[in-house]
Amino acid sequence: MTVQQCLHSVSLEWGSSNDEKGEVFTKPTIVDYMLDVVEVCDALFNPSSKILEPSCGQGEFVIALTKKLVNKVSTLQQVPAYDYFVGKIFAFDISSVNIAVAKQKVRNELVKIFSTEEAHTIADSWFYCEDFLLWESAVKFTHVVGNPPYVRIENIPSLLLEEYRANFVTMTDRADLYVAFYEKSLELLVDGGQLIYICTDRWMKNRYGRNLRNLIHKSYNLRMILDLYGQRAFQSEVLTYPAITLIEKSRQSETLLIHGVGVDDLSATSTLKLMKDRSKESLSLHRNDVVKKDFPWLLGGSDEINLIQRLEARFPCIEDVGCNVSIGVATGNNKVFVIDDGCLVEDSRRVPMITAADIRSGELSASGKFMINTFDENGVIDLAEYPRLEEYLNEHFEVLSTRHVAKKKPENWFRTIDRLHADKAQSEKLLIPDIKSRLTVIHDTLGLQPNNSIYYIISKYWDMRALKLVLESGVGQLFIENYSTKVSGGNLRFQAQHLRRIRLPSWNSLTSELQEQLIESSLNNGQNITQLMAELYELTDKDLQLLGLQ
Repeated sequence: MTVQQCLHSVSLEWGSSNDEKGEVFTKPTIVDYMLDVVEVCDALFNPSSKILEPSCGQGEFVIALTKKLVNKVSTLQQVPAYDYFVGKIFAFDISSVNIAVAKQKVRNELVKIFSTEEAHTIADSWFYCEDFLLWESAVKFTHVVGNPPYVRIENIPSLLLEEYRANFVTMTDRADLYVAFYEKSLELLVDGGQLIYICTDRWMKNRYGRNLRNLIHKSYNLRMILDLYGQRAFQSEVLTYPAITLIEKSRQSETLLIHGVGVDDLSATSTLKLMKDRSKESLSLHRNDVVKKDFPWLLGGSDEINLIQRLEARFPCIEDVGCNVSIGVATGNNKVFVIDDGCLVEDSRRVPMITAADIRSGELSASGKFMINTFDENGVIDLAEYPRLEEYLNEHFEVLSTRHVAKKKPENWFRTIDRLHADKAQSEKLLIPDIKSRLTVIHDTLGLQPNNSIYYIISKYWDMRALKLVLESGVGQLFIENYSTKVSGGNLRFQAQHLRRIRLPSWNSLTSELQEQLIESSLNNGQNITQLMAELYELTDKDLQLLGLQ
């Protein structure tokens, strides 16, 4: 068996298993909208067109397209011969069950205009039980449609993940599987060809999407993004909000941004009109600065983006002025490593801790829990030097020793995933819960160790009280709302990669008078905050309104 045959075998075995494969089916109204926006039914009657659906599932897109084909043919006086449609569509899936279901549903539609034998021939030519990412062919496509699979790298068979990463430059960091589907599908477009996908919007802003964004910047035109925030676009619940992207293989120009349209109100006719409309009202929905190399795509209003760009031009990033952004410690097993006061381990091996739940209200309310510290200044501790801790951890040897971090170095089977730095834990710091609708900043003077549901900021120079005031003034929220993506419940992710985007003057660049005023304001519920932010960031009245300060 060749390497390629082995990979195909692994892929099809995955397809036939019950393992997670990112199968989330799209609502019919959205499927119809997407097909109509790229006018793919008309394309079926163009001899030079070919349509690709690289992850067809049980055929939502191909079935909907077949229904449109049947309806159109029924209105024609002269119907093309059945063999004209043979090989017009390429639909892939690694599940033979999915392919069988999709084929049968397509046949059920095609027999309305063709004989049973002809319907079978057409349907058989459209579907491939094969891994699209491993497929080798010189075929190019005028249209790519679909909903690429959302599979985390942990759920991809290791042999396949290695192959995907070797073949696709966009599969970097923790890029999920759908990113590779974008890359390969885009590369298979003919000049002027169009790709329309519904997918999570995380790659548009996150670090792992930077190579895909750069690929689009170099060779493609981002024609439209339709934000489906708050909408139920799929037939089952998902944790992230999707967006519909329309990308064309042509020179980069303007991008149409559509927000706030309900699923039931989607109109392909209106969208196509907006793409061509040059009226003043329509132009406000178009932007020519969305795609910039590998930078995150900022999709907010023009005034917000303008303010962000001015702040980025004038002020350094928060970490460049001595404010270090970190995430709390991941233990690898909180049931073992998070203990109560009554757990009799050595005092030097436990650190008082804090979780996002303890600061959810906006106030610091320590739970009285402790985190076991398996590190000292020299690295992983010698467990034998701490007999009470050794006895406690040995009780949990079986569960701790099976963790990935323990298997890498079995002699350190008892360590936490992340290293706990006691000096950082004891520092004065600002705590920021990972998932919230608004930026929440808690001032910690108690020396608590955050777990990995909290990000925190320690500064060499900035007064923590003044920094808390500035971050909560609206400036922090502005950056996070534009650089982060929304998750279920309308919440934002306040991750380090987003927090590091915030711009801030250096503390030493401020006059002593402004420094004192910021501290005083922080102690008096934000008194004179509007005036202080205007001075600190050189803000106009319009800027202050955007930040909610006027």
